[in-house]
Amino acid sequence: MKIISVKGGRSEGYLSLSIEISDGEKERLTVSESDFLEAGSPMRGDCLGMREYLLLKSSDEYYRARLSALRSLSLSDNNEKALIRKLMVKGISREIAEAVACEMTSLGYINEEKQLLSLIKREANTNLSGPRKIRGKLIAKGYHSSDIASAMEALTEGGEVDFDRSAVLLVAKKLTRGATDEEKKALLYKNGYDIC
Repeated sequence: MKIISVKGGRSEGYLSLSIEISDGEKERLTVSESDFLEAGSPMRGDCLGMREYLLLKSSDEYYRARLSALRSLSLSDNNEKALIRKLMVKGISREIAEAVACEMTSLGYINEEKQLLSLIKREANTNLSGPRKIRGKLIAKGYHSSDIASAMEALTEGGEVDFDRSAVLLVAKKLTRGATDEEKKALLYKNGYDIC
């Protein structure tokens, strides 16, 4: 493997490398300056050992994972687990996907507590879902059960979510006035309310 060219990258702190892998087969990598230094700062015409090549290849994967994560986060909120899944679907290794998701959280691009509060309020107040249904949806999205319970408790104590009120509105919206108690219980149970 031989370095064909080394140029400044589009992003600050990154370099763009062109590498000849084998006869006629070329590859472009975008690598951090620190990883480039760690790989021995190879210049045009230098041959790469496997260790250096794998280091540069990993740096390129991390760079692409970061770009993909930022694009994904600009389109919608994601928690760490959802972002990791999205990155892995795009062919990013689990190790790099987890590192990038952790970085996005530390930079404040992922705020799971804020996301939980918003999702619970929307589900309870707009969709009129009960606690059980909300908990199931959020666990399926990768949120931790204890975090969901804390967020629900904070919202109900703060008066931002009132499940009793939501249950009454759901029954009024979905059933006619002559609905039986059994029909009401079935509707509430289906929508995540515990029936006594």
